[in-house]
Amino acid sequence: MLERLGLCVLLLLAPATASAAAQEVIAAAPPISRVWLRAEGLDARALAEAVEARLPGKQVLGVGADVGAGTGLAALCDVRSIDGEALRLEVVLSDGRVYQRRIVAPASGRERAAARLIFNTLAAIEDETTTPDRRDGVFVAPTAESDAIVPAAPARAAPRDLPAPARDPPAPAREVARDPAAPARDLAAPARDLSAPRAARRDPAALGLALELGPAFGLGAPRAGLGLAAGGGGLRLEVRLRSGVTLGAAYRGQLRARDGLLLVRHRGAALVGHVLRRGRFELAAAAGATLETFEVTEDGERVTYTTGSPGSALVLGGLARVGPGARLVAAQGVALRLGGFVELAGSARPSGRAAQVGRQHAEPALFVIGGVEATVGAELELWFALRPKRRRTVAGS
Repeated sequence: MLERLGLCVLLLLAPATASAAAQEVIAAAPPISRVWLRAEGLDARALAEAVEARLPGKQVLGVGADVGAGTGLAALCDVRSIDGEALRLEVVLSDGRVYQRRIVAPASGRERAAARLIFNTLAAIEDETTTPDRRDGVFVAPTAESDAIVPAAPARAAPRDLPAPARDPPAPAREVARDPAAPARDLAAPARDLSAPRAARRDPAALGLALELGPAFGLGAPRAGLGLAAGGGGLRLEVRLRSGVTLGAAYRGQLRARDGLLLVRHRGAALVGHVLRRGRFELAAAAGATLETFEVTEDGERVTYTTGSPGSALVLGGLARVGPGARLVAAQGVALRLGGFVELAGSARPSGRAAQVGRQHAEPALFVIGGVEATVGAELELWFALRPKRRRTVAGS
């Protein structure tokens, strides 16, 4: 009876023991312990310093580094600058996995951007939160002067917590010897373009707050409104999607004084548009619907006025605008944009006519609200990047 009971206990514990053993095997997967750098179009020493600062537990190696075969995986990071606007990274592991990334990087601080890209890619590989683009890569440690950049400091010794390598350990499964005379570009002939997924090449979504100032001019439709219509400024709140499409809402207030009377105009607008970026230059275009109201005061008191056409004080219409500008990065995740804009708007009251305000019907109109107007001015805008939170993985002991 006791023998049967013991046999049952062993059968129950067998799956748990096998599962624990499997988890131990998975946990024992070798980390990336050696990193070779190769760069084109970047400051070699600045890149090496930035990478070493972010990977304190790994060997950052360069040309002719005298390091024996160590434990763990080795990675060759090939980063290149493309037309001064983007960075392209290919990571080849010693087990044959290949990861390809591409990001847009500013003209200044490109080495730090490349180091962050290398750090994030290696961290995702070790955390197993990303999948390789290919598995047929051939890893070759750089041996020629043109193959890699020189690190900022001599290669550090392998971390103390890693087990000491054997005297003659077997070479990794996919690591092969390299002929020093072979060209450097034969490292791993890609099967496709070194480009990341489409989302990785786009700017992050952002929230924008803009201040604009400028006068509006009537274009002669109606004829009485030709010339200066009013002057003032406004605020605009926008959300820019990763595709560059923008959605926004705007308010504009304008004033004009004439013949002892003061015209006050309030306009709201709903906008949709697109922002095109080329380096620091931006071209923003938008169109939308408008709703405007107005009032006339004299000596601070609202007065009763007559109009040259019947209808209410509400003016409906639409607008189209375009604004070139320069984008300056103020801080991490915050950008300042300085530029100008030109706007063409048309509006009328529900009766189909622009509002014309005067003291008497027989006299010429003092103010014309609506019709066809053009506004020119300057604007200042702050953009705040809306970045999703990244999941952090903490290794336990």
